[in-house]
Amino acid sequence: MSGSESYESLHHIAHGDMAKRSRASGLVYLTLYLILFFFTPYSNDRPGVMLPAGIAILLLVLIRTWLIYRFDDIYSLSPKRWLNGFSACTLGLAAVWGGMCAIALHFYALEWTSMLTLLSTAGISAGAITTLSIHKRLIFASLAFLLLPTTLVAAALQTRESIAITLMFITYCSFMFGIAIRINKEYWHALHNTVLLDKRARELEINNQELESYSYSIAHDLRTPLRSIIGFSQILQQDTHDKFNEKERRDLERIINAGKHMAELIDDLLELSRISRKGLAASRTDLGKLATAHARQLASLAPERSVSFHVDPELNTVGDPKLLDLALQNLLDNAWKFTKNREHAEVSLRSRQVDNETVYSLCDNGVGFDMAYVEMLFKPFYRLHNEKDFPGTGIGLATVERIILRHGGRIWAEGATGEGACIHFTLDNKGHDDSTS
Repeated sequence: MSGSESYESLHHIAHGDMAKRSRASGLVYLTLYLILFFFTPYSNDRPGVMLPAGIAILLLVLIRTWLIYRFDDIYSLSPKRWLNGFSACTLGLAAVWGGMCAIALHFYALEWTSMLTLLSTAGISAGAITTLSIHKRLIFASLAFLLLPTTLVAAALQTRESIAITLMFITYCSFMFGIAIRINKEYWHALHNTVLLDKRARELEINNQELESYSYSIAHDLRTPLRSIIGFSQILQQDTHDKFNEKERRDLERIINAGKHMAELIDDLLELSRISRKGLAASRTDLGKLATAHARQLASLAPERSVSFHVDPELNTVGDPKLLDLALQNLLDNAWKFTKNREHAEVSLRSRQVDNETVYSLCDNGVGFDMAYVEMLFKPFYRLHNEKDFPGTGIGLATVERIILRHGGRIWAEGATGEGACIHFTLDNKGHDDSTS
């Protein structure tokens, strides 16, 4: 983004924000005018002031409201035309109200009618700082039109009370101008930081997408030559088995096993990349049903093992069934693997409510892990146990974490060496539409 484009983008955002902030200010002008019209003698005593002022306020409010709600259409075509129209209406309202207040002070001196008008003017000027804080010159001009006429008329009365009013308004004006300058600086500083963070976030997202795409391409392209290495090594093993000595056969076996392990790593890497690229197809999902199906499958593969599975009933949530099924499969595979040395293994999937949030926990009584390394548990290819004792690629929990994060949830682990482990996770059900079920 060039400097001029960045400048235009910042001002587009700022003026759009100013338009949104100003939506209610027109209603404030009209409401305060009607209070003065119906509940003070101003309208009866000075209809030549109140009626034209009311008509002018109504027209200016209608035009400005139209400009506010047509901001996207008009500003995109001509930013200068929209800002000039909005500024003219804003200053026109300030001038009409300031003049009406000054005339009230001139005719009513310090009676309650003029005092109510002065109070309304002070309130409007305070609101102007909030709504117009984006545009410093517009704030100054609006405050000048609102406050200076009354200040000058109060000074012209030359009474002790009017001098007090004059001094108070001068103090008030100085205070409001100071606040306006500070708010304006803070607003633009915050806006620059926000836009910069958004830009960096977009760049980071693009870089991540490119990196994932690059990793996917590399992993995908590696599979073909790797299959050739494994395939020809197996052919060599079969055809020349009698010609190799024991050491040569072991070396060839290591090559084949290393190739197969690398193939598993590549497949897992591709699976992890697919999870990031795939869109979510959210629907009602019973986690308990998915977990029970995987538990039965694992039990059928090793009927000699004594494993007790417990799954809470009705673990209903909203999410992508295929991805959540994959997450549970990885969690249960881990629990099954790390409890293999237990005479009687226990695996459970439970849920509980914590601070209006459902927390799911998959626990086992396996080998556990040292909590000093818990931060490394979800990193791809990082292993906390010896691969000879517990084979695998070390990417299962990284896959689970990616799936949970894609569902707007959180995941964390607790465990102790020799005492088992628990993987806790949440899912953001609010982010999905129930109608997708």
